[in-house]
Amino acid sequence: MQGSFDCPGEETTIHKAVEVFRTATGIIEGLTVEVDKHIPTMAGLGGGSADAAATLVALDRIFETRLGKDKLATLGAAIGSDVPFFLFGGAAIVSGRGDVIEPIAPRTDLGLLLLYPGFGVSTKWAYLRLDEWRQQGKASRPNEVVGPVSMQEREKMIAAFNAPPETWNFRNSFEEILLPAFPVYRTIKSCFFESGAHFVSVTGSGSCIYGVYASWEGALAAKGMLRLALSAVHTENTLSSMALHAIKPLETSLFLG
Repeated sequence: MQGSFDCPGEETTIHKAVEVFRTATGIIEGLTVEVDKHIPTMAGLGGGSADAAATLVALDRIFETRLGKDKLATLGAAIGSDVPFFLFGGAAIVSGRGDVIEPIAPRTDLGLLLLYPGFGVSTKWAYLRLDEWRQQGKASRPNEVVGPVSMQEREKMIAAFNAPPETWNFRNSFEEILLPAFPVYRTIKSCFFESGAHFVSVTGSGSCIYGVYASWEGALAAKGMLRLALSAVHTENTLSSMALHAIKPLETSLFLG
């Protein structure tokens, strides 16, 4: 395997995907995987899980095994709980351990502004910290859905998702620990809202943060405004290595030519 990684090659999700595919199919032919990775690690963007999903799909096509999405999702879940999402996304109702996926129609009318704050957040640290806070009563415990959602819950979620983003009451549990640990998030969130964002949240367990705008044009205009706003309030905690990306919501999370 060729590429630049932050861990030994055999510990990457790509290598793990190759191994579970070989075990499932009995195919042991040699192959070379070349990785050109642009999604930062420890950013809460599912970069490693997306790598695993793409690897499974590519191997299925290359060796014409025709395993189907359900089988690929089962293999993916053995690598990481959120790998199956990247086989079905871009928008989905996700429950269980992250492996129960129900695709829904995506919102392609909105615009997103994604900010990488210049530092990463360890997923392991974030989960351990959240568990500690919950045990100490410092963090809330959401109503966990361990299986497929009911029809009533599904309709409620879809209705909320399709409503104007300024009415969204979605919540990321990790913000309860990330905002105190990284005060810069409060500054960034404030700047997002001042630039016209209707909804702002940390991605996954961090470190990226995103704002939702009424349109792609709105997100693009806000990019310049947000950059200026962050420059004006630049402090030691507002890192100069931040990166801003205006993006359109995807209809699917996986594209292979």
